[in-house]
Amino acid sequence: MLLSACGSDENNSTAENEQNTDEVTDISIGLDPYDYATVPAYLSQVILEQEGYNVEIEEADVGILYKALSTQGIDAFIDIWRPNLHESYLEKYDDTFETAGTIFSDMPLGIAVPTYMEDINSIEDLAANPDLFNNELYAIEPGSGMALTTNAMMEDYGMDNFKVKNSTTAAMLTEVQNSIDNKEPIAFNAWRPHPMFVRFDIKFLDDPLNSWKLDDIEIGVTPSFEEDSPTAYTLFSNMDLDIGMVEQWLISIDEGKTPRQLAETWVEENPDTVDQWLEK
Repeated sequence: MLLSACGSDENNSTAENEQNTDEVTDISIGLDPYDYATVPAYLSQVILEQEGYNVEIEEADVGILYKALSTQGIDAFIDIWRPNLHESYLEKYDDTFETAGTIFSDMPLGIAVPTYMEDINSIEDLAANPDLFNNELYAIEPGSGMALTTNAMMEDYGMDNFKVKNSTTAAMLTEVQNSIDNKEPIAFNAWRPHPMFVRFDIKFLDDPLNSWKLDDIEIGVTPSFEEDSPTAYTLFSNMDLDIGMVEQWLISIDEGKTPRQLAETWVEENPDTVDQWLEK
């Protein structure tokens, strides 16, 4: 199992808040390779360290983290999409962990185009104009939840004339940037939170056949986590994030800030919210 640990340099022995001696305060949080997931991961690390915890962030791909959570190789995974995008993982692992809380509800995702494409407003419009898009549709990595949903969407809309061009998110967005710079047509996977909606003037396409169903993002924990680490469980139960805040966070990462730095600043500037999450 390939997990990369990201610990903190903080000395936790000086934590001001006393913990119940029976509480397990050494925990690990799974982080997949999507920048938006650094928000709950590093906010949790900073907040819980102030409560006397030692928090390791374990980085790996989604499938590895589901398996790690199911075998209690990690204590929590903060990027569980339910019920659609991670359907294949949930079918395999859902009975091995518990949901502590929901950090985003009804996440927008699907297919987007530049707003200058005024006559393309739905996936039906896209399907009816393959030549306009050079018979190409851009998607992220094969095997990802979005890539699998893209394939299902193409079947739903009878898009046999299209070829999916899978790549990393960065490579896909380079194609988007080049097309927008030249004011050319392009259709591609899009989701929020993501800085693409800050950087580019783009729009989601309507989805009348409901291929892209809305998901919640949850925090999954091991079955004994609530009893073992109640402070962390309380935090995970109450953490609720704003998409706009997360997208600004992502812009700051691109500008050179680290997730740890951003988390420390946010926690310092939002003590009332932190106290609400911890039920203080």
